[in-house]
Amino acid sequence: MFKVKNLFGVLLVLLVISALPSFLLAQPALPYSEPFNYSVGALIPNDGWAQTGINTGGTVQVTSGSLSYTGLPTPTGNKVALLNGSGFEDPGFDIIPVGNQTDPSSVFVSFILNVINPGTFVDGDYIQHVSSAGTSSTDFHSRVFIKQGAGGIGFFNMGIRHQTNDATQWDTTELPVSTPVFIVVSYDFVPLALNDTSHVWLNPALGLSSPPTPTLTSAAAVGTDLAAVGRINLRQGSASTTMSVEVDEMRIGTDWIYVTPTPVFDWALY
Repeated sequence: MFKVKNLFGVLLVLLVISALPSFLLAQPALPYSEPFNYSVGALIPNDGWAQTGINTGGTVQVTSGSLSYTGLPTPTGNKVALLNGSGFEDPGFDIIPVGNQTDPSSVFVSFILNVINPGTFVDGDYIQHVSSAGTSSTDFHSRVFIKQGAGGIGFFNMGIRHQTNDATQWDTTELPVSTPVFIVVSYDFVPLALNDTSHVWLNPALGLSSPPTPTLTSAAAVGTDLAAVGRINLRQGSASTTMSVEVDEMRIGTDWIYVTPTPVFDWALY
């Protein structure tokens, strides 16, 4: 009898799975961790990573070694290198859509960032953002920007732009290149239309149960709010700048503590 019940359960699970749309089967649920534990070479098509938009040149590469940041759990796997160039590939992966306009909530994305060259574009360029699900989505939000600092090519500033036509908000802190920093960015759902926000935290304290005061905030001014966050994207920018960065240990979740863990974080809770 026990074996029959187990067999029935297995068949039921398989039946449910087979009935799901194929695009949902490829979408991980949150919380989700991406340590880039892949072989050196092209990032796409590892674990759901796929081209966002139409750019196909200059594929994003997995490179040897990890980035580390004091206080985070020991990194695993490798890292990815993002360059700027004409028509360079922009990768992303879909998640099961989370957050909506009916309840106040946030989707957090954290990662270790190593800026090798901030580029020379006076308005900077963005390296990461969220959007609706789908490789053809264009409703980019929570764009994380970098630009060369006033101190020259050896320094950079961080910025955040909520959506396409909003002004980029810049932090005045001059950060040295080739020194990994820890970034957390959020898309924040606020009920009613055109009032969602984005925040960015630079090197925040780890292991807190709730977010501390953000480094920067960008509020919606024009455009539309996301119905839900369904895709996480990396970006390789235009040929107008020589920006070069590395990204590692990406975490996505709706709980602050998940994306800012310490080595003693109780992963069993997730």
